[in-house]
Amino acid sequence: MEHLRDEYIKIRELLRKHPHGMSVTEVSQALGKNKHSTGRYLDGMYAAGLVEMRMFGKAKIYSPSYRVPLASLISKMEERIMILDSDLRLLVINDACLELLGKKSGDLAGQDLRYVEVADSGVHDLLSVLVGKIGDSEQVLEYPLYLDGGEVIHLHIHIVPSLDEAHHAVYVIVMVDITEEVRMIQELREREHQYRELVEMADAIILKLDKNGNVLFFNEFAETFFGYSKEEVLGRSVIGTIVPPEEYSGRDLKELIAQVCTDTDSYRRNENANITKDGRLVWVRWSNRAIRNEEDQVIGVLSVGNDISDRKEMELALLSQKDQLERKFQEIECIQRFSGTINSVMTLPAILQELVRVIAKCWSKRGPTGVRITYAGNVYESGIPDGLPFIFSQSICAGEREVGSFEVGFGGRNEEAEYYENKERLLSMFAEKIGFAIEWMEAETKVRMERDLSDKILATVDAAIFVLDPEGRILRFNRRSEELTGCLEKEVLGSYIWDMFDPAGLSESVRSYVSTLVETKRGSHIRGAWTGRDQIRRTIDWSNSVVCDDAGVVTHIISTGLDVTRQVEGEAELRRCKSVLDRLLAGEEPK
Repeated sequence: MEHLRDEYIKIRELLRKHPHGMSVTEVSQALGKNKHSTGRYLDGMYAAGLVEMRMFGKAKIYSPSYRVPLASLISKMEERIMILDSDLRLLVINDACLELLGKKSGDLAGQDLRYVEVADSGVHDLLSVLVGKIGDSEQVLEYPLYLDGGEVIHLHIHIVPSLDEAHHAVYVIVMVDITEEVRMIQELREREHQYRELVEMADAIILKLDKNGNVLFFNEFAETFFGYSKEEVLGRSVIGTIVPPEEYSGRDLKELIAQVCTDTDSYRRNENANITKDGRLVWVRWSNRAIRNEEDQVIGVLSVGNDISDRKEMELALLSQKDQLERKFQEIECIQRFSGTINSVMTLPAILQELVRVIAKCWSKRGPTGVRITYAGNVYESGIPDGLPFIFSQSICAGEREVGSFEVGFGGRNEEAEYYENKERLLSMFAEKIGFAIEWMEAETKVRMERDLSDKILATVDAAIFVLDPEGRILRFNRRSEELTGCLEKEVLGSYIWDMFDPAGLSESVRSYVSTLVETKRGSHIRGAWTGRDQIRRTIDWSNSVVCDDAGVVTHIISTGLDVTRQVEGEAELRRCKSVLDRLLAGEEPK
């Protein structure tokens, strides 16, 4: 290599002394070399940009190059670049490529690529591939380079056949390191795979819709929940498949879905009725996110749904009871403040009689006062002085119904008009509150009857029902629960549910299960064995629901257990009979 550099230096010095140019013959004579060797030196220098060449007739005239050499331009480029002549000899190789080959600058100039010796077997294989790909046509390939040290470099290789200014064939090889891009693509594929697994295995409904409400994606949980296969719903509108046209309340669900698909940001959270393939109405709480294209236009919706059917039914029932009780409690409080002595343990006749006494006493110090309340054919009155006129009379209304009258008479006093008006206004308020009291007592009686009915239903229903607080303490324990467990309600109220499972060694499992219900706020169904105090082993199907308040805090856990022991035994017997029948039909002797 040192000899080659010396020859290049001699030729460049010679050409500087002859700036108008020299032919190959003139250069060879001046150097004392043969024309063939000199021509090869000059061709290599020309390819490297070290000399200029122009044609004079058929002769090539070489002169010093005053431009920046091509080798200098590409030597510091990050891409690995080689330029070969038609004999596959290296004319130009940059620093990045030299580093890959484990060589120094000048070591390879003029060498045949086929015979370049490298220490790394992986690089040797790469050179063999390059030699095999060089030809008359352009080649593009991606090549994983496995180095002996274990490192892998992914190369994007571009081999371009070309001609220099003298129309000599040359081959330009550009190798771009795409290792980082390949790694990112692999990571993206792995993430996509993980995401798809997550979506398919998620314990939630996951849908992808286009902006017209047609289903583009339907995960495995959604198939199980709605009873449809992917093939049955993909490409179809959710309306008429998993969403009814309208709810029982009359809400237009067609319009709702259209708004969700076009104005998703306004419907990030929504709850609506859905329908399964077998016609069951279910409630789902949806979380929606808009899918946008590169122009930020909404092209679809990603929806994740959770079944809240049990919670919705319980929530509606609790809200109804809450509204009713709040209204009645407000009425009770109003009457209590008015009388100062009335309490909820009193009967309605006692309340009315007490009101008569209190009102009469309020004004009796100022003169004779008589008070009369008429309700349900009964008359409640204070002592009425003879000849006392009833100057105030107003109907008592319970809601919209007129249920009685309120009358007050005063005597033996002269009152100012303003004072009388205030007293009349106060008496009107008394009449209104009396109506509230009557309405409340009637409603309380009705509620008491409904509560008694609920208690009777809980006592007679053929299912074990536990009501727990968030810490797992038992609040309600019905008759069927007592029968299955052998424990009385008074024995277990206030105790932890997992204490009942301690003899079976399941205490920690039940405690963990209750914690999971509280953390996830999502109900579940399980089947398990239960051995009561009677030592009878039963199979119980448990349905567990979580009740939350308006702030999303768990307030109760309701567990309903059905004894399916006979069903399980029947199924086992059915399978046994089927097996015997199959053997009989096959001509085998039954075992």
